[in-house]
Amino acid sequence: MQKSARRIALDILGSTNGPPGLSCDLKRLDERDRALVKELVLGVERWKRFLDYYASFFCHRPVQRLSPKVLNGIRLGVYQMVFMGIPSYAAINSMVQCMGSKGERGFVNGVLRSISRNPGHVELPSLDTEIISYAAIRYSYPDWIVERYLRSFGLKDAISLLKSQNSPRPVTLRVNTARVDRDSLLKMFQANGYDAWPGSLDISIKVDKGRGVEQFPGYDEGLFVVQDEAAIIPTLALDPCPGDVVWDVCAAPGGKATHIAERVSQDGLVVASDIDSERAGMITRSCARLGLNNVATVALDATGPGEVEAAFKKRGLPLMYDKILVDPPCSGLGVIGKNPDIKWLRRESDIPKMARRQARILETARLFLRPGGCLVYSTCTLTHEENEDVWGCFVKKHGFAAALDSKRLFPSGDSRMPNASGGGYMYLLPHIHGTDGFFIARGLFEPGEKGKFP
Repeated sequence: MQKSARRIALDILGSTNGPPGLSCDLKRLDERDRALVKELVLGVERWKRFLDYYASFFCHRPVQRLSPKVLNGIRLGVYQMVFMGIPSYAAINSMVQCMGSKGERGFVNGVLRSISRNPGHVELPSLDTEIISYAAIRYSYPDWIVERYLRSFGLKDAISLLKSQNSPRPVTLRVNTARVDRDSLLKMFQANGYDAWPGSLDISIKVDKGRGVEQFPGYDEGLFVVQDEAAIIPTLALDPCPGDVVWDVCAAPGGKATHIAERVSQDGLVVASDIDSERAGMITRSCARLGLNNVATVALDATGPGEVEAAFKKRGLPLMYDKILVDPPCSGLGVIGKNPDIKWLRRESDIPKMARRQARILETARLFLRPGGCLVYSTCTLTHEENEDVWGCFVKKHGFAAALDSKRLFPSGDSRMPNASGGGYMYLLPHIHGTDGFFIARGLFEPGEKGKFP
């Protein structure tokens, strides 16, 4: 028997990897039900803390002591009633039917019916006296993220940022200018009934999704890449030119690497590396779809110069590069809007470890950069330890000349954009720029500075 969309959503929420056969279940659903599954799963992940707080007022047991299945069933019921506006009888019956035992069905039914009879009867902590608790519950975040946002951006911008990261945005596409121009691709989408419009960059398009990306016109022909505008900026900052030899150090899934490949043309070369061989394979597949044959993919650990040198020599790849992009693994707070589970998976204690790893990767990359070359460091997070601190120490230690023009890179930027004078870096922020949260820094390798491979 085919599972319902709500049952599949419940299964996904109950398993980090998804239960066996989950992908088959999704494929059997029509487009409308697949969209419902995504809305339910992402919605519950996005609002999990608020949903638990809301349900706790109507549950005679602590919600933390409920079984994962029962708790997720209640979360899904509350989300449908409170956020989706689904009639209470439909939301309740659909979740009761997903429960297994008679006890589970009775409990979920009782809690959800109590909520339906008393809509909105919950009291939040005081905004005046308990700002962290208020914001963390109202916008459904861990306390530590709220505290960081308040310290970094102040109350007004922190609240705006929390709201923005809870608001789904349209899909952003980067046009493959090697195959099509933006106006032609935009007309193709509009002719096929999509709500599409120009993005803030001259190579970006915004689309109200509605359907799977693989069904978008031009996908099979490789006319575009799904890529947020903030993720496009690091390549624009790197400014790859025809004939350049470029290393994209942590390249998977390949959005930036393929953009660089378009820019360097057939006269140039892009080496795209990743620590995971399967993820490196994603780059290869993306290049094939886009018709790019000037990208060499390689699996390596970029924290070790010796391993990098050995991997390059084994593949017959260059040891020195005109330009290098370092976009290392990070805490990912800037992409919570797309991946709300980051809120709950990430720990504040992860940040110092990530910063140390990022610094090691930067140190390795420097050794393979030609004197006079350009290095761009970017992350999709909003912590100073992984951003200004890592970059500032690197620039100070090696005498890189900071060089980044934020106004040129993102012309529609806001005057509130954090940008250190002479620091060579910029931020893009969801609530200001309508993008993911990104940090981008650019430095020039002074001719007098020596790398390992002169």
